[in-house]
Amino acid sequence: MSANIPPESRNLTDPAPRQVDIFTMATILCGGFTQQFGWVFFTLGSLFAWVFVPASEARFWLEPKTGWLEATAAITSFQATNASVNEQTVYWYTYSFDVHGQIYTGKSYSMGKSYEVGDEAIVKYRGNAPEVSHIQGANRAIFPSFVLFVLIFPLAGLGMIISSLRYNLRAIRLLQIGAFTRGKMVGKEDTSSYIQINNTTYPIYKYYFEFSTGGRAFTATCKTHQSWKVEDEEQEIILYDKFTPDLNVVFDAAPNMPAISRRGTLELASPTKALYLILPILGIGLNLYFIWNGSPLGLN
Repeated sequence: MSANIPPESRNLTDPAPRQVDIFTMATILCGGFTQQFGWVFFTLGSLFAWVFVPASEARFWLEPKTGWLEATAAITSFQATNASVNEQTVYWYTYSFDVHGQIYTGKSYSMGKSYEVGDEAIVKYRGNAPEVSHIQGANRAIFPSFVLFVLIFPLAGLGMIISSLRYNLRAIRLLQIGAFTRGKMVGKEDTSSYIQINNTTYPIYKYYFEFSTGGRAFTATCKTHQSWKVEDEEQEIILYDKFTPDLNVVFDAAPNMPAISRRGTLELASPTKALYLILPILGIGLNLYFIWNGSPLGLN
């Protein structure tokens, strides 16, 4: 908030519609614990997904299951990769085989050492494309399909991001068109949830604030672990849609809301709020990079 302005003295007199700059909107959109924690899960989870999923058997799930033929191949080389599955080293084999007088080569993977150079192996190849082949009983990729479980992490992060976007978008909208009033706290509930930050546990409470407009009483609710932000005034700031007062937001509970100046106008977001944009930019940029350049896996 603006320096030297007591919280209870803030009064938004700037009439709607108000201009909210892009930077301020971006910091609100990406603000809040759930949003930021979601981006951590999404970014780190995406990195693991791009490393492991493209290098797994799952990439072949949609290929036709028919049209495969068999041939006898000779193992021409093998080596241990830097990967392991269930504490077993993954080995990479190359082989060659003959189809109607033409020599084809291929590679396959196994958990643990299965062949020596010169050994014979049965390979399966596509009848209409013999260059596509693999050793029978071996894998065509470094990792088995069960590595798909790593998708849980980016998907969980994405769920957290989306779940908090609705509230943050409402806060932005009401900054632009909302009417200003104050509401008195009429209820506080323990949600039995908590947030742990730097080994300190903060319980999450649900608050109820009552305000009046047009001769009717309405209730604004919010959930927050930052109790000090919504318990520091006798009546908290509420922004509401004057046509639909049930559409409202508790000002101090919404993330990264701009300060209100002495003139009653919204101030620009502090440059330090740019920290809230780092994770979203990193997460989106990481995925765009790998979409363009493919998996970062450097294993053979």
